[in-house]
Amino acid sequence: MTDTKHPTPDAWKSGGLSYSTGLTLNIAKKMLEAAEAEAEKQDVPVAIAITDTGANLVAFSRMDNAALFSINIAMDKAFTAVFGKWPTGNWGDVYRDGDLVPLFFHKRWVTFPGGFPIINNGVVLGGLGVSGGIDEDIFVARAALAAGGFSTDDADAFLAQIKARGKSR
Repeated sequence: MTDTKHPTPDAWKSGGLSYSTGLTLNIAKKMLEAAEAEAEKQDVPVAIAITDTGANLVAFSRMDNAALFSINIAMDKAFTAVFGKWPTGNWGDVYRDGDLVPLFFHKRWVTFPGGFPIINNGVVLGGLGVSGGIDEDIFVARAALAAGGFSTDDADAFLAQIKARGKSR
């Protein structure tokens, strides 16, 4: 995680994360399956969006009874995660601290947790967005990332923050 007092994420710097292809529909389906199982465990119906590096949907699921607003939020979290090359939850402090001009943010930019870049071996393959809960979104996202064989480091960092607040599940 980059220090929010220095708003340029490491991923943007020369030699940072590069974009690539490699996220297949079959992998995305496995990710959705694992995410839905974790959402059931968390007892929160969610929407899950998986995108390629252009933020185009590869796979999407809205569980029965998931809040309707969660559809667009999940897609926007995936958009933010892939274009920002950074978890959506990291953007909140940067935005609130005024480190970036508010106009920087696209109307789809999300500044709360639940969106993660899909990373394999230091390469961004796409974005993942989960919406429908609060902390639960992170548990669900982590399950999806793990099922796809992708890095869970960012999700683990957010889960450690949740645990520190005494809200582990």
